Amino acid sequence: MAVYDILKKWGVREYWEIDRTAMQEITLGASILATGGGGDPEIGYLWACNVLAARKPIVMISPEDMPDDALATIAGCLGAALVLTEKPPNGQELLWCYDKLFRYMRQPVEAVIPPEAGGVNTPVPMAVAGMVGIPVIDADGMGRAFPELQMTSFYINGVSPSPTVAADEKGHVTIADTKEALMTENIIRNAAMAYGGISWIAGYPMTGRQIKETAILHSVSTAWKLGQAVFGARKKHGNVIERVVEITGGFAVFQGKIVDIHRQFGAEKTKGFSMGTIKMEGTGPDSGHEAVIGFQNEWLTFHLDEEILCMPPDLICILDSETGEPIRTDIVKYGYRGTIVLVPAHARMRTAKGIQTFGPRYFGYPFDYQPVECLLGKTHG
Repeated sequence: MAVYDILKKWGVREYWEIDRTAMQEITLGASILATGGGGDPEIGYLWACNVLAARKPIVMISPEDMPDDALATIAGCLGAALVLTEKPPNGQELLWCYDKLFRYMRQPVEAVIPPEAGGVNTPVPMAVAGMVGIPVIDADGMGRAFPELQMTSFYINGVSPSPTVAADEKGHVTIADTKEALMTENIIRNAAMAYGGISWIAGYPMTGRQIKETAILHSVSTAWKLGQAVFGARKKHGNVIERVVEITGGFAVFQGKIVDIHRQFGAEKTKGFSMGTIKMEGTGPDSGHEAVIGFQNEWLTFHLDEEILCMPPDLICILDSETGEPIRTDIVKYGYRGTIVLVPAHARMRTAKGIQTFGPRYFGYPFDYQPVECLLGKTHG
């Protein structure tokens, strides 16, 4: 059954056919929202372009148009983004995942939903939808990127990640089906480390009703709008940071240059993450000030002059001040200059279980979660 047959069966008449331009805009927007993680966007974009070149349509629908009883799963990669740039996929990994998942579940999966906003984990699920011949849903599980499998709005609102299937570029496949989300994460994380630090996954089977009740809805179209705005500002020599702030509802809080990077080398292999901190020296209006940003695949904490101003699940985006391109944890270098934009997380990520699952204390920071707008209000209000 082709994607248009599924849409006809569901009675869906309004949808988006994603072309190369749209994919480029979506990939940029998702990369900005990925908070320094999400992997190399060139990998996701080129994968999707190859699918389009093979004349396989990538079709996106609104989550409200998916039937309540139809089944969708996530698709994407899990592991250390730094490894992904050195160990690119061969393009078959997720097809192997879906083949094993279909056989294991013995029921049809009729849609794909991105697990997060990211340069890989937004365009790649869209590419997979095109390859398999099913629609992609305009939603995701975070509205940003996070490092662990259970760190989703799906899980904290009652959807289990099991079964989840992981594969590497050599055809090794692992299936995790457990009652505990953390056990699923541990199994899939260890598989990624056994595969060399990165794996490709499909899982989190959920119904259309569960998507509507738990996902970050219309997040792909938000990324699309963000990418369009940044590309448009570039062409008109406008202020890209202002456009990002306008669309995300965020705050531009610091402009500076990276003067120190501390990486926990080997964490990619031993823990399955890229980890460390960076230090930025203020420039222009922020001269004389210093920022320190901690990361675990994604930027997690932002201290300005030793005062905490942002913590997970709120978003920390470091963007090139002229182009709006995100500065990622896997490529950051001494001397890079950028503007830090802080963005409040989606309300579905700020629940009590959400803070327990991916708040600052989960990552080992010795403080309780406070919303970014409250922290900024105390110091800049």
